[in-house]
Amino acid sequence: IMGNAMVALKTADEVKAVSAELARNTKTNLFRCLWAMQFESALRFSDVVKLTWDQFAEGKTHLIIIQQKKTRKGADGKPIKPQPLRVAITPAMRSIVQARREEAADRPCFGDYIFSLSDLRSKGQPVSHNAVLTEYGKCGRRAGFQDVGSHTPRKSKGRIMFENGKPLEHISNLLGHSNPASTLFYIGFTQETADTLAGEFSLGEEW
Repeated sequence: IMGNAMVALKTADEVKAVSAELARNTKTNLFRCLWAMQFESALRFSDVVKLTWDQFAEGKTHLIIIQQKKTRKGADGKPIKPQPLRVAITPAMRSIVQARREEAADRPCFGDYIFSLSDLRSKGQPVSHNAVLTEYGKCGRRAGFQDVGSHTPRKSKGRIMFENGKPLEHISNLLGHSNPASTLFYIGFTQETADTLAGEFSLGEEW
């Protein structure tokens, strides 16, 4: 699924419903933990899978993400040098990392990455995008949602904040978007609004 085709869930209960399905995986807690970390941090998938144990060392209060994949452009169209992103480490994040630490400690390849399957096949590398897409998609369908993918937790964070009346500028800033229009599109609001307006302002069958 392309990023923009992935669904944004609208309530915390919907996010937790997918989480509960991910928790049914008895082989590993990785997918459930990754889902929760993506939602909690609102970071891009590519940044979350590269998180290391050291970034959550005792005493650290923020994750410092040096560069996200996408480069932002200024009004003149020139790339803006990305500022390091500071993300507050919440108690939920610490709890997620602890759950991963307990599982990974018994695995043969206990590498630097929190979201590695830590088995002989993975060689300590982060979990693959395809593995995550498959698991999220399957568990999303079991929870009753189509098109759940690797962008869904982050999109859902933005959508839930929007549904709860948080300023769009704040949400854009959190998601690292350069303009609010991009954010509305990303969280799936513009298409739904367009569909609703099309119905509301239709001539109907009596044209």
